Amino acid sequence: MQHSLQIEGFNLRLRPVRMDDAAFIVWLRHLDHVKGRVGDSARDVPAQEAWLKKYFEREGDYYFVVETQGGIPLGTHAIYDVRGTSAEQGRNIVRPEVLAGAPVGILGTNLAFGKLGLSAIRASVVSTNRQVLSLHRKAGFKQVEILRAAQTIGDQPVDLIQFFLKAEDWPKAREVMLPLAELAGRLVLDWDKAQLGQRQPWETAKI
Repeated sequence: MQHSLQIEGFNLRLRPVRMDDAAFIVWLRHLDHVKGRVGDSARDVPAQEAWLKKYFEREGDYYFVVETQGGIPLGTHAIYDVRGTSAEQGRNIVRPEVLAGAPVGILGTNLAFGKLGLSAIRASVVSTNRQVLSLHRKAGFKQVEILRAAQTIGDQPVDLIQFFLKAEDWPKAREVMLPLAELAGRLVLDWDKAQLGQRQPWETAKI
C-alpha cells in the first residue's frame, strides 16, 4: 500500500519501498543465502514491478526497504496482513556482508508497536531459515505452531514455524537485543563509509 511510515536508528533507516527498488529486490531475493529460506520471488525486474504495482493498491501491507544513512539499500522488511490490532511481520532479508538483523528487528518491531499501535505481531518462518528462527526467539517471539509442508520453495515442500509476540513482552526482549544491535549499527556505519562512490551489484547485474 502507499504509505509514508519510516523509522531510523542504529545508523539505519526503514523507508517505504518504491518502484525503483525493483532491481534491488530481485537481486536480493536471488542471493545464495536467501534461496530456499523465503517464498519464491519474482524472476526478473518486470515481474517484480508488476508485483509492486499490485502491492501499492493493497491495504494493510507496509513494505520497507532497509537502507544506510547514506542511502544504500541493505534489505527489506514488512508488516502486513493487518487483522484488527495484530499483523504479520516478514519479508526480512538483509545483505550477508552487513550483519544488520538485530537492528532491523528492533526498528521494525518498534514501528509495529509504536507507530502502528499494534498489540501483537505474528510471524511465519520457513523451517530451513535457522538464522531468522534464532533471531525471532531472541526477540521474545513464542513458537505457537508448526505447519507441516505449508509452503513450497523451489518445488520442495517446507514447514512453516508460527510465532507470536505481544506488545507487553517486547520491552524486556528489546533490552536483551540492544547491545548486539548497537554493535551492528557501528559496523553498518563503517561499511557505509567504505561504499562511498562504489556502484552496487544490482546496478550492473543482468536480472
